[in-house]
Amino acid sequence: MKILNPDVVNSNVFKRFLEIEEYNKLYTAYLEDPNSTNADTLNEHFKYFEKQIIRIAYIKKAVIYESRKFDSMLREHNRKYELNLDAPINESLAMVDTVQDENSFLQFENIFENDLESLLSDELLITLLRRLNTKQKQVLYYRYVNELTEKEIAMIYNVSQQAISKMIHRSINILREGREEND
Repeated sequence: MKILNPDVVNSNVFKRFLEIEEYNKLYTAYLEDPNSTNADTLNEHFKYFEKQIIRIAYIKKAVIYESRKFDSMLREHNRKYELNLDAPINESLAMVDTVQDENSFLQFENIFENDLESLLSDELLITLLRRLNTKQKQVLYYRYVNELTEKEIAMIYNVSQQAISKMIHRSINILREGREEND
């Protein structure tokens, strides 16, 4: 009969080891028949489990160390290369002058969104386009005039990409059905 070390059996690591059903069965088999084969099998599995815990602890410490090191390097980089929008690019232009005003693009966009029909020359398509609501026209404008992806349009409207995809398909179907009615 081989006896297990009582310090190991009472340790927290061994308790976590027993939480796994397979290892708990091995321990139960050893308790029912404490022979050297059962003890050796249990010992091998426990050593493997213990090595896994050591590996995980090492990886955890390495990740923490590397993330702190990266954070330190990033802070140092940001300190050295601080962005200053007042810094001059040349005699007459500062960096702040190159930053686009958030509203300027939207105002420019709204000029065309309200008059999407002016971009088209096909009278039938212009007539059919009037069947669409404003949002459908805007989505088509973003997709086909601005060439934005469905994902980018979804971010503008704060909806899912699938919702934009469905809206585009519905809008195109409305236009297609209107075209077929007139043919």
